[in-house]
Amino acid sequence: MSISLTTGKYFGIEEKKVESNFFRINITNYQSYSNIEQHYHQNSYLSMLIRGTYTENSTDMNCKIAPGEVILRPSGYNHANSFLAVGGSCMNIEFNQDALLSLDTAAYIPGKARVYRAGIFTDLYKLLYLFLNDIDTCNAEEYVINWISSMETRRLPSRLLWLPKLKQILEDELETQHSLEHLSQRVFVHPVYLARAFREREGLTVGEYRLKMRLKKGIQLLFGTTLPISEIAYTTGFADTAHFIKSFRLYYPVPPSRFRSLINGK
Repeated sequence: MSISLTTGKYFGIEEKKVESNFFRINITNYQSYSNIEQHYHQNSYLSMLIRGTYTENSTDMNCKIAPGEVILRPSGYNHANSFLAVGGSCMNIEFNQDALLSLDTAAYIPGKARVYRAGIFTDLYKLLYLFLNDIDTCNAEEYVINWISSMETRRLPSRLLWLPKLKQILEDELETQHSLEHLSQRVFVHPVYLARAFREREGLTVGEYRLKMRLKKGIQLLFGTTLPISEIAYTTGFADTAHFIKSFRLYYPVPPSRFRSLINGK
């Protein structure tokens, strides 16, 4: 008899997690030669193998999952797994079924199990990096919605009348941590459509654009003021100084304090 797993329940040892109303992300570790019996999850979820190797056994597939590969397991998908000698670690992104329905996004998620080869979805690997390093996990929802938006294939219209307003909101309200859902309500556009259209037109995700604007303001303050780094972090909308420094170093090879010293000739 197959085992039913409710929200947040996985075999293996949970290492870390982050939750929202929309999804739940965690990392689970598995010991050498772990054999997981037939089971299914009540929620659809994505599982990325970070390290190790395991086999996926179900009526739909019987294959070996390699590091970096992502498998989509729909709600109710019955399967068993066997890890090899080195065990393994997985990042799991579990969708809240009610939230998917409320946002009208359930239709975008494939209804059949599927394995995606490593490297296909940039957003998921960005999410993994940020999650492992505790950077910008507040933007996790955007990366998940970006993945959902990649399932949409309809062509965009030539003009997006809402786009200038959205960019203005992101540039003027640096201190506010807007969710995609909230932004979509402000410009009257579906969040999945907004995420896809913004990236196609701007070449950046909404979160990347927001970060770019915050760092732009941070550079202006480093050049034009003597404000402490902590106050610049607060003024530009970062959660704390450490968050500002980590984000700054994603774009520049030095921390903001060293950058200021260099431009002041010290």
